[in-house]
Amino acid sequence: MHRKIVQIGFWLTIVSVFSTFSIPIGPVPVTLQIFAIFLMAAFLEPLESTTVTAGYLLIGFIGFPVFAGAGGPAILFGPAGGYIWGFVPAAFVSSIAWKKDSIFRLFFLGLALLSVYMPGLLWLSIFTGGLANAIRIGFLPFIWIDLLKISFAFFIAKKLRKTFKLEV
Repeated sequence: MHRKIVQIGFWLTIVSVFSTFSIPIGPVPVTLQIFAIFLMAAFLEPLESTTVTAGYLLIGFIGFPVFAGAGGPAILFGPAGGYIWGFVPAAFVSSIAWKKDSIFRLFFLGLALLSVYMPGLLWLSIFTGGLANAIRIGFLPFIWIDLLKISFAFFIAKKLRKTFKLEV
């Protein structure tokens, strides 16, 4: 039990710290949130990953600067808020991905990324005057970067899991 609490605390710290690194390029910054969440998912059970991500949203909501260097409810309900809310189902689904064989793992990782983009784009569309603008502003500049971050997280996780003799 204590080991799980330490793991959850460790990953909450990792997700929070990695999320503060950002490059502002518009209403939605480039961050390392997706990288951290997808990496975490390789080491925690789905419910644990969801708990970490919900805790991350909670500490950000109460004001800790964990959302691209800012915090508070205004961030969760601002232009990038939909993406942040989408991290919760993405953590759950990406954790499930690690329980699957290769082709299904890729499918679930893709589904997890959609779990971030769908609420993100729908919410952003309120601020940008429609879904087409949201896609132009909040999808096209980011998708290739996020695919690289997920690929990097995947390879790091695979190497760490092999090194520590966890199931791959």
